[in-house]
Amino acid sequence: MPYIDIPVETEPVDLASDAYTYIQGQVPGWQPYPGNLEAWLIESLAQIAGELRTLVSLVPDEIFQAFGSTIMGLPPYAAVSATGQTVWTARDTAGYTITAGTIVAVHPTASSDAFTFQTVADAVIPAGQTSVGAQITAVIPGAASSGITGTVEMVDVLDFITQVTLQSATTGGADAETADAYLSRLSDLLTLLSPAPILPNDFAVMVQREVPGIARACAVDLYNLSTQTSNQPRCCSVFVVDGAGNPCSTTIKNQALQLLQSNREINFLAFVGDPTYQSIDVTFAVTNYASYDSTDVQNRVIAALTSFLQPYNWGLPPFGDPGTVSWINETVVRYNEVIAAINNVEGVRYVKTLTIAKHTQAMGTVDIAMTPPGVCALTQPGTITGTSGLT
Repeated sequence: MPYIDIPVETEPVDLASDAYTYIQGQVPGWQPYPGNLEAWLIESLAQIAGELRTLVSLVPDEIFQAFGSTIMGLPPYAAVSATGQTVWTARDTAGYTITAGTIVAVHPTASSDAFTFQTVADAVIPAGQTSVGAQITAVIPGAASSGITGTVEMVDVLDFITQVTLQSATTGGADAETADAYLSRLSDLLTLLSPAPILPNDFAVMVQREVPGIARACAVDLYNLSTQTSNQPRCCSVFVVDGAGNPCSTTIKNQALQLLQSNREINFLAFVGDPTYQSIDVTFAVTNYASYDSTDVQNRVIAALTSFLQPYNWGLPPFGDPGTVSWINETVVRYNEVIAAINNVEGVRYVKTLTIAKHTQAMGTVDIAMTPPGVCALTQPGTITGTSGLT
């Protein structure tokens, strides 16, 4: 549930208009002629009142943020520095050490501004070798330094280093959470109405909203992940993934587990784990409308099926607030839904043939049950091939 601001009118023009309307109700026939003293007074007072009301409108937001941080223990997400992997090449094989904190600048293009990074730890080039890999992290946290490549220039010059190269695009940078995003996240958390998760979805909402790095969470009621058995009283297993639908790190899962363990009711068992993944192969043949290019339609059908089977889309409900219902435990790939995904592609007239299967298994035209009941599952694209043409 998004945070709802308290409406406070702050525009001086609107405040002056309200004053004019009030006076006209008290003095029939009165008009606010420009240049009259009473019009000047109303307009000047409206300007002062607008500034005061602007300050007043900020108070509820500040109080709610302070409540979330100090009382609920839910601080806003801080900005995160991007990281990258570099290779440092020395002038000879004498052996050298690149100390932690050595500064370099990455220039995405010759004309763009550079982003400064520093080495995370000491990197040693052993005697007899000329290069070593070293991780770098952005000096200024934020998303701007994430996803960049380019030329690396040394800011802290080391005379024994001849070249520094970036192996791949930097990753992981994120901006600090905005006030609006934080207030909405805090509002979602408060919908639990109790620090202790009670219903299965409460477990999922709690870890999704309070543990950075968890983008989606799905709770399976009565499932004991430790013994992999269903219908176990007072058990709830929560499966978590990041924004790309990939498994979260062990550190993040431990944070989620500790959160649930510290807030669960007595005698309840809570578990946190990775979902199961199943690659799905698809072959298709479609007929396209004559005004569409067959190759283009074919490529877009493949792209649509790839998106349909991506882990970050699988189980995503087409309804409700994604903050509270972000993942349905869907363990069946339904043949008709695959057809629907194809039919939704612009230019497709109808599906001629379609077969689906678990990766490397015999292709067929029936629904695919991915995992035993009770286990949370995600799909991922396997081999997707097909043709498009006129009939």
